[in-house]
Amino acid sequence: MAPTDRLAEGIYQRVREDILRGHYRPNQRLVEVDIAAELAASRTPVREALHRLGSEGLIVRHQRAWLVREFSKVEIQQIYEIRLALEAYATRLTAERASDADLDGIGALIDDQLHAQAAAAASRQLLVSVNDRFHGTIVAACGNPRLIETIRHNQTFYFNQRIAGLYSDDQAADSLDEHVVIAAAVRRRAGEKAEALVRQHVAHALEIIMDRLT
Repeated sequence: MAPTDRLAEGIYQRVREDILRGHYRPNQRLVEVDIAAELAASRTPVREALHRLGSEGLIVRHQRAWLVREFSKVEIQQIYEIRLALEAYATRLTAERASDADLDGIGALIDDQLHAQAAAAASRQLLVSVNDRFHGTIVAACGNPRLIETIRHNQTFYFNQRIAGLYSDDQAADSLDEHVVIAAAVRRRAGEKAEALVRQHVAHALEIIMDRLT
């Protein structure tokens, strides 16, 4: 990849993550020149990133401006239902196919989470970061690039600041505890059990979101 292509890809990934993690809020206007200044980049790769994000549906065009798309309650439910099916199966594949090194990495991730668990349960920003790392690491080890890419494209509204803010501290702590149990099943290579646990985990998240989201 040429340096200019790497730069454009890096800016796209940065803006995408900033949207998913809530740095840019729903319905917030994205101004080319402001983003370029924030990222110390020229406007051309920023413009390209915005058009790419628009094609993915993360942002929408309104009166000649780009706005962060606000997903409806129904759309969020649909996204989580897709997540429930795809991510649960990816977790099963990881349990069955991942290398020993991958499983050791998942174990190390859980060790890190346990050290930060109390803080993560109280800090929504940290909770989002821990959640993204956990689920992303397990999916990445499933051994099926097409499935990984499909899950990635569904990650338009997984677990960002808005969603994390719907959790009580007790619910956040419970969610992190569920990570520990899922990781243990994956590391035992108990694929069927790991799949069932992730289905329960995502279904529990969806129940909280649908109950709290207005």
